[in-house]
Amino acid sequence: MLYLISAIIISSGILVLFKFFKKIGIDNMQAITINYLIGVIFGFLVYPNEFSVRSIIEAPWLPYAIISGVLFIITFLLFAYSSQKAGVAITAVSSKMSVIIPVCLGVILLDDSMGILKITGIIAALFAFYFTLKKGKKLKVSSAYFYLPFFLFLGNGTIDSILKYTEHHFVKDDTLLFLSTIFFISLMIGIIISTIKFFKNKQKLKLKNVIGGSILGLMNFSTTYFLIMAMGVFQSSVLFPINNVGIVALSALAGLIIFKEKLSLINWIGILFSIFAILLISFSM
Repeated sequence: MLYLISAIIISSGILVLFKFFKKIGIDNMQAITINYLIGVIFGFLVYPNEFSVRSIIEAPWLPYAIISGVLFIITFLLFAYSSQKAGVAITAVSSKMSVIIPVCLGVILLDDSMGILKITGIIAALFAFYFTLKKGKKLKVSSAYFYLPFFLFLGNGTIDSILKYTEHHFVKDDTLLFLSTIFFISLMIGIIISTIKFFKNKQKLKLKNVIGGSILGLMNFSTTYFLIMAMGVFQSSVLFPINNVGIVALSALAGLIIFKEKLSLINWIGILFSIFAILLISFSM
């Protein structure tokens, strides 16, 4: 349970960090690229066993690490772009609703158990996402940008599913190496995109982007590591709903306390639904 709680707290911290990025004008692309660089360095440094390029190439999880690495940075950038074009609320809801994908695949591929309590808890979690993230107006998105939250939904759900499947079948005592490889793949893509932006817009690397990206990298690597470790303890139908609903509720409370963001009655109902969902799913174990 400690792994899961740690993942929820740090993931909520990342959302708070992005709010600070916006306030002080940190470039997301540069920060995200630095984030993966720090993650790679940190992961390889703290990995306790010997490894080589050959051992990584021969690892059974390498294809899944490559796919995950590509999806990691694409969904990260897609989240930022969707927030701008489709709206923050609909982007956040679609991102968290993606929990449906790993839950369904967990039942189909990994024989996760399902009961009344768990099913009710998962449904409550879906309501919690909607109510907690709702900001006054009805959630809607322009038809021109409908594809953004849709692909974000697919991307996040696919990442969670691949990580769980790989952890279950291929990752043993090399979780740190697996995760470091994922971050390395994301880093390579980030460098390519940042280089293109540099020559296109003459956008120079700034110190504040490096500092922000370094903090983000340590937090992002840590929360992903804790989540993967939690995968070895919980079924998908338990882990992902509790993780996602916990992040949404804690982030909303952090926004209230740190940024003085107002929570409407419907937002508080969403937080109550979050607690209700967590209790139901926990009791179903």
